[in-house]
Amino acid sequence: MEQDRPERSSGCEPRPLAQSAVGQVLVCEHCRQMHLQVGPLTLRLTDEAFADLAALLQSAQRARQAGVQACVEGDAAAAAAVWH
Repeated sequence: MEQDRPERSSGCEPRPLAQSAVGQVLVCEHCRQMHLQVGPLTLRLTDEAFADLAALLQSAQRARQAGVQACVEGDAAAAAAVWH
């Protein structure tokens, strides 16, 4: 089982912070990194990089919602700015 989790061999013991159907976020005090797992992909990020990524995703989600709202309101130009 140790081979399935290479981070364990380095003393890394990430503990879960949050999870959903998409993946999970873990934190490791040993390596001082956040582990973002999405399917088979794991990104190990510093706290700063994790915060930057979270802000980027929130910004993208807000822009996407604005595009959806523009479509609902019939504002084709605003919707096109988001979708194209």
